[in-house]
Amino acid sequence: MSDHRSSIASAPLRIRRILDPSYPLCREDVVWVLHFVQKKVASKDPALLDLSKPRLLQNFYSYCEAALLLFGSGSHVHAQSGDIRTCLLEAMHGLSELQEALAPSPVRKPQLLPPAEEGN
Repeated sequence: MSDHRSSIASAPLRIRRILDPSYPLCREDVVWVLHFVQKKVASKDPALLDLSKPRLLQNFYSYCEAALLLFGSGSHVHAQSGDIRTCLLEAMHGLSELQEALAPSPVRKPQLLPPAEEGN
């Protein structure tokens, strides 16, 4: 059960990495996103239920396009990685994990240590 929670918590991080153009996309990443979207649809994710019918059709079209690009690419996913990334982005439209992945990373401010007290 904790493995399921950790995979949900890490989904935005993995999505961010997969959508990063400098990251070398592999077949496993594409399959992971397709499976992730499939699970969200099967569980009737509320974010998807709020989308309009035309938008849902666009998501479905992009999902299918990504699957076909993966199927047709053989072992050369990297050759069409830009097209596949675009399809994956569109297939995940509306999901909260995508919004979290696309949000700017919070900048961590260094915490200042309290001044050291001088010992007597």
